[in-house]
Amino acid sequence: MIALIDGDMVAYRAAFLAETEIMWNDQYWTLHSEPSKMQSEAIRHVGELMDEANCDSVELAFSSKKNFRKDLNPLYKSNRKTKRKPLGLSALIEWMSANWKSYTVDNLEADDVIGIMASKPNNNYIAVSGDKDFKTIPCKFYDFTRKQFHDITKTEADFTHLCQTLAGDPTDGYAGLKGFGMVTAEKYLNKHGATWKSVVDAYTSKGSNETEALLNARMAYILRHGDYTKSTKKIKLWNS
Repeated sequence: MIALIDGDMVAYRAAFLAETEIMWNDQYWTLHSEPSKMQSEAIRHVGELMDEANCDSVELAFSSKKNFRKDLNPLYKSNRKTKRKPLGLSALIEWMSANWKSYTVDNLEADDVIGIMASKPNNNYIAVSGDKDFKTIPCKFYDFTRKQFHDITKTEADFTHLCQTLAGDPTDGYAGLKGFGMVTAEKYLNKHGATWKSVVDAYTSKGSNETEALLNARMAYILRHGDYTKSTKKIKLWNS
């Protein structure tokens, strides 16, 4: 098996861990980071993830600077603009991309790149990330935050995606329905059926509509095999 790792998360963690605070003459603080320390942290983290996922080889995926979801919904991840990025992050990603086999696809997030590759039939990949949203992809998935392995079927992935459509994801800047978290969404779909009609019915019952439901479904959906055409760079948006 090949560990297909979410390079964004590794780079963020490594860059933050490499930062050092210094107080000068008891008067002011500065923050600095050494490239060699960032690189060492990245190497250590990648090695640990390979061991945990029981893989002998590794490939990394990184997000493009542009993101098609922001074209659909300008609020997507807009709440992260005020959050400070670690020092040297862009340089570290460039170094990681040059030192491991890696992928960056225009207009796609790392999640999408992994989703497309890891959901291809008869592949040798295990998706490795700490993001629970990977449970919306039919693939083998190692969640390193929770130390859990998953072998997700299409039925399970589709169900989780509909739950996410109802619940929304405030950390990604799109809201679901008031009163719906993931647990409530699961109970609702188990009771009323895991169908698009059930989702739309929930939205309309809360005074919303199918247009809003579809937008959130597209925000929540991670691309899968067949959803991206490399030659034309065309993205197949999720549809009911």
